[in-house]
Amino acid sequence: MALYTQAGNNSGAGQLQTTPGQFIPEVWTAQLLQDIEEKLVLSAAPFTNRDYEGEFRRSGDVVRIPHFVDGTVEDKGIVKSYGEIGEADHAELEYMKMTVAKGSSFHLEIDALHQLQTQAGIDLMSNLVQQRARATARAIDELVALTLLAALSGKDLNGAEDRNAAVTGLPALELGAISAVQAADINQPAKEILSVYDYVVSMMETLDTRSVPDDRWLFVSPRMRSLLLRDPKFIDASKHGGNSSVIATGQIGTILNLPVIVANALGSHTRPSSPVIKKGNEKFGAVDLMMGATSAVSVLMPFAEMEAYRPEKKFTGAVKSRVIYDAKVCRPEQLLVAKGVEAEIRTHNADLYGLAA
Repeated sequence: MALYTQAGNNSGAGQLQTTPGQFIPEVWTAQLLQDIEEKLVLSAAPFTNRDYEGEFRRSGDVVRIPHFVDGTVEDKGIVKSYGEIGEADHAELEYMKMTVAKGSSFHLEIDALHQLQTQAGIDLMSNLVQQRARATARAIDELVALTLLAALSGKDLNGAEDRNAAVTGLPALELGAISAVQAADINQPAKEILSVYDYVVSMMETLDTRSVPDDRWLFVSPRMRSLLLRDPKFIDASKHGGNSSVIATGQIGTILNLPVIVANALGSHTRPSSPVIKKGNEKFGAVDLMMGATSAVSVLMPFAEMEAYRPEKKFTGAVKSRVIYDAKVCRPEQLLVAKGVEAEIRTHNADLYGLAA
């Protein structure tokens, strides 16, 4: 990654080099943030709100999340010349406080014998930053999962320094809890076979009745994706127009024109035990489907810093870096989750045919 120089009158001594000249932490910090963004799934920018007002540099800082409160909008009818249109309706802008209390960091020690002023050395530094970015992205996705799980109980994890804090000790979420959809909530004839597609349609209907904005998305577990691909109702839906495809993890497909992301963080599938295979985020394993709008969850992750230094008593260099972030459920009424979907489907269909589940 880098080389310590002892040239001339000690010019540049103790400074980490990525190219001839001084180590520029801003360059690698920018790459770190970009790499993190590219690896996010649950907390990716298209599916979470990134708007905020204020500034933060350390844990405990507070910013404000702007959002419009639905006001009463009335039809004033026809207004004739010289008539009066009446009192104005109000589109009220409110602010929700969000505390930044969590983050990730890394600390790398580098062998000074590496001649890393070369292009190969810079590529190695890039590779190491990418590795750290993947680990940080998993930590941020885990935080979003834990924040959503707390919101299912009507609790707010935002502001707590311990991301694994017990739900019972957390404050109440301002606007209520996230709703969970069950088989009993699906409005269909009792003698009709139940499928994952029915859950998706029912969740879309529920969000429609709540006047949730159209910028919606759907996360599904790998198992739910497999069941969908075998579901005759899902396959037949293509004849109604639009693209009905579900694509691999992290990529976007559509179901009835609703963007879909397959995430292995969802679902109770068996996680790999091999030390070579990264397990990824397991905190959201109880949830099979999650549907919502972009404004429902806010994620703050714009601040990072990186420093290079020379450890005392060693002939090595080192880099340390930290990223400060947090998450908050701002509009729980715009989120729906479904848990235990496969078991509910199996029980319903077994009862339908008088079979054992």
